[in-house]
Amino acid sequence: MNQTECTHEPLVVEAVLSGAWPERVDAALVAHADACEVCGEVAVIVSLIHDDHERSRYDAHVPAAGQIWWRSAIRARLESTQAVVRPITWLHAITAAMAVGVLLAVATAAWPFLPPIADRVWGVAVGFFPNADVAAAVASGLRLTAMLGALAAAILVLAPLAVYFALSRD
Repeated sequence: MNQTECTHEPLVVEAVLSGAWPERVDAALVAHADACEVCGEVAVIVSLIHDDHERSRYDAHVPAAGQIWWRSAIRARLESTQAVVRPITWLHAITAAMAVGVLLAVATAAWPFLPPIADRVWGVAVGFFPNADVAAAVASGLRLTAMLGALAAAILVLAPLAVYFALSRD
């Protein structure tokens, strides 16, 4: 029959953890642990755990007080810098939004003047081409691509700002 507990088990555990096992322990308890399967296993397992614990106590590396102080000073400086930078980041975001608003307001105000300017440019460009059909083709191509160019310019300006704000920590 398999026995799962023994009345001497706490005594064996106490003796092993105190470091007295098996030399400074009553010979009767050592003889019982040799004869009892439960106490024998407990003695082996607890002695392995105790030895591992003792080894780990000596292997533990505790940093010097100066190093701990230096790290805490660096961390405090970093945290204070981050606290100071946070309002500046908000200020940059507000400034960028205002710049986009001003750009859109200028584009809206200048929109009625673009067709006459385009007509003048087309009139100057006609003089450079030998044939009016070629000039008309080039001018119509420029009119079609002008909006695409403006859109590409806006993307080139706004995309880095969007990436900056998306990847910023705040």
